[in-house]
Amino acid sequence: MSPFKFGRLAGALTGAALMAGAVCGAKAETIDFMGWSAEENASHDVIFGMMDGFKAKTGVEVKWLGYAWSDMQKNLFLKIRANQVPDVVQLQARWLPTFARLPQIVDWNDVFGKDYLESQIAPGTLELGRVGDKQFGIPWVAGSVGPVANKKVMEAAGYTEFPQTIDGFVELLKAVKKAKPNSVPYTMVTKNNNGIILDFQIWLWTFGGELFDDANTVVVDSDASVKALQFMVDLIDRGLAAKDIDRPDSRRLFGQEESVFYFDAPLAKGFARKFSGQGEAYDANVLPVGTPVVKTGQPPRSVQWGHLLVAFKKDGKVPTKDGAAAKFIQHLTMTNETQHAYFQQVGLFPVSIEALNADQVKNDSYASAWAKYAQTAIRNELEGWPNTADMTTVIGEEVQSAMLGQKSAQDAVAAMQKRLEPLMAKNK
Repeated sequence: MSPFKFGRLAGALTGAALMAGAVCGAKAETIDFMGWSAEENASHDVIFGMMDGFKAKTGVEVKWLGYAWSDMQKNLFLKIRANQVPDVVQLQARWLPTFARLPQIVDWNDVFGKDYLESQIAPGTLELGRVGDKQFGIPWVAGSVGPVANKKVMEAAGYTEFPQTIDGFVELLKAVKKAKPNSVPYTMVTKNNNGIILDFQIWLWTFGGELFDDANTVVVDSDASVKALQFMVDLIDRGLAAKDIDRPDSRRLFGQEESVFYFDAPLAKGFARKFSGQGEAYDANVLPVGTPVVKTGQPPRSVQWGHLLVAFKKDGKVPTKDGAAAKFIQHLTMTNETQHAYFQQVGLFPVSIEALNADQVKNDSYASAWAKYAQTAIRNELEGWPNTADMTTVIGEEVQSAMLGQKSAQDAVAAMQKRLEPLMAKNK
């Protein structure tokens, strides 16, 4: 598990000719863009603005095919099987290994050239979309999934600073619960396996555990894993977290000041603006913080995170660099206008080197704070395996079995180990 060096996102850009020759002289056409972000209130307007901007520049209309995040993979597989693949598709970075096995997926190195991509987007960021030596995904946004605290809720509970240790963190949660008895102080994800895996891994690493060792052997059955899972169960049992919470619930409760802490990507600020009803005026209450640690001095953990843009061959044909799909991807990922719009309106960090180096990003206190804690983020341990979905299901089911009181934390971790071993064996 190697820490994500956020500083690798910085660098100098020399001579970027972005959107040059944007489908000049092409006949009017429409491309399909499939994803989930424009279905979320925080991102809807800015993404549709990006699509409108592309049409204004190129004459190409972008048709949005929106689905809920939890339904994306299922619906994309259905479209691929029916030979109805969209021109551009948004993927969560950790889903890429699953789709990278499909022969139809496009290697963007064949379209843009590896050197060109690395001149536009920092190599450390491009790794999010790489499997082996293939660049199957172009990063759209990148950063980490880490914790945010609600300053206003903290202050109402008598806190002016976020605690650094787990003991202090629990005391904060108890104070919030006392001040607001109906609140869910930590909106930990307790349903939806894809969400549970992030919270669980962060606490797993915090307590010193891991899913796999450097030899890719399953090592989750450990004292550290049991402590991490028991900690999560205890929070529920004490009313400091709750059952039946998914990430959208976390975002809503946080913005409505019924929660003081949860894990999210940098777009947490955009959701808080929306659910508070106060827009940008609420930004001061959204504090990027470090995950509480067992002992002072330990690194606060979070998960590397990003959204990718991918495409699939149609009738065996690879998109061309001058085609509408490739130009649209450049428009979303390699132009300052669109990258900064996403950053300003939602809080998502740019991926292009030039956009990251702009003063409006470097001088932003929220971005700077998030970048500080992202320096010790760790790559999702399930990324890179073709059977990621199966392993995610196993871990989610066993974590939930402990949360629901069906198994002890020790028995759930032992079952997790036993079920993961044959799945990992298939990858060797």
